[in-house]
Amino acid sequence: MINLVILLDDPDFIESVQFSKVKYQPDDIILKENEVSQDVYFILDGQVQISTCIGGEVDRVLPGLARLAKGDFFGELAMFDGEPRSAEVTALTACEIAKVDGSQMLSFMEKYPEKGYFVLRELFMNLVIRIRQNNLRTKTVLELYLSEHNTPKS
Repeated sequence: MINLVILLDDPDFIESVQFSKVKYQPDDIILKENEVSQDVYFILDGQVQISTCIGGEVDRVLPGLARLAKGDFFGELAMFDGEPRSAEVTALTACEIAKVDGSQMLSFMEKYPEKGYFVLRELFMNLVIRIRQNNLRTKTVLELYLSEHNTPKS
């Protein structure tokens, strides 16, 4: 896979899409679950953790779903569907993140279809990897559940 961060140096992208580079310290919350925004985030340096809230206010747990590092990105789902964020993102280390306007990025992909194809291909390949990882996790959880509850397998 090619790193989408190279877009930040593309003259057409720079002219068409607003983005800012933001620095975060460890434990800073970069993105909150259920926040509404279409921004996409590119990790320029450092590591982040993707988490989701399980439980209520009293017994709230934030299990880590994934760790991402330099060259990775997050927030692409909301860019496409405009739905609230499905997870929280927290800095694990000192980070530099490029916050990219998602709606302008979509317009950029339409205006420059050859570059847009490259972007969509990279987004799609990233989603394929994440779906495969989630399939393995789901299978593992189901196998553990079935083995603990002595439920016969079909």
